Amino acid sequence: MLDKNLLFGFAAGCVLGAVGYKFYNEHKDDIEEKIKGLKNLKVPGSSEAKEEKAEESNDEMTLEELEAQKERLEDLIAEMQANRKDGV
Repeated sequence: MLDKNLLFGFAAGCVLGAVGYKFYNEHKDDIEEKIKGLKNLKVPGSSEAKEEKAEESNDEMTLEELEAQKERLEDLIAEMQANRKDGV
């Protein structure tokens, strides 16, 4: 039941776990700092990055551009509603 390979694998796992634990304790501050940096990283395509980009673009848009965009969206909504009524 206890195979030589099984015991060798268990021993290797214990040794690597101990080495990893020692490495982590010696470099704990650096590792935690890098993890915090990754948490604050904004990935392109994430909802936070999209919201930030939308806020920046809204600040740059003029009233006329916003009204034109509103009219375009209203036209799209009316077109979709007309397609639904025709399809049903």
